[in-house]
Amino acid sequence: MKQSLLKKSIHVQADEKILAVVRKHWFILITRLLNVVLIGTLPFILVAIIGSFISAPAAEVMFLTSAWLLIVWMSLFTVWTNHYLDIWIVTDKRIVNIDQIRLFKRNVSTLRIERVQDIKVETYGFFATLFGFGNLQVQTAGPEAGFYLIKNIYNPGTIRDKILERVDEVTEHRDNLEFNVEKRPTQGV
Repeated sequence: MKQSLLKKSIHVQADEKILAVVRKHWFILITRLLNVVLIGTLPFILVAIIGSFISAPAAEVMFLTSAWLLIVWMSLFTVWTNHYLDIWIVTDKRIVNIDQIRLFKRNVSTLRIERVQDIKVETYGFFATLFGFGNLQVQTAGPEAGFYLIKNIYNPGTIRDKILERVDEVTEHRDNLEFNVEKRPTQGV
């Protein structure tokens, strides 16, 4: 069920096979959600401290509290949606990066697997090392060589190995086709 929805959303070709579907690590989601919750509770803490010095009508307090909780709820929903919709799909032919920036802004980019030159894995910090997440930086070939960065994914070394294994298969297959000794014309016999 999940694979068929994924294939429909990124237009996977009939002979294309999905090797890996990668999202950001759960630790990143938890830290962002906790940030929203901490910021969301800050006004209630301030009201508890300052509330005894200021008197306000109950209706206004209830309205402001409800409005603030609605904003916090929408922020939590936005963080979760952005986390869930940020996805990288590695197929046997390409890498698709779906980067959800905001609720209604998304960037989708594709990198052909044969353009991959090198992959660098970066793990920074105590929690990244402890929980096994990091960044994957893919260097591309071609006239406009660039870098393709996948941030905060779980076990980036495994994803790197899958991509490089597929790159090796593609380049080995291409080399066999281009330089097949049996198909070359014989030279001046």
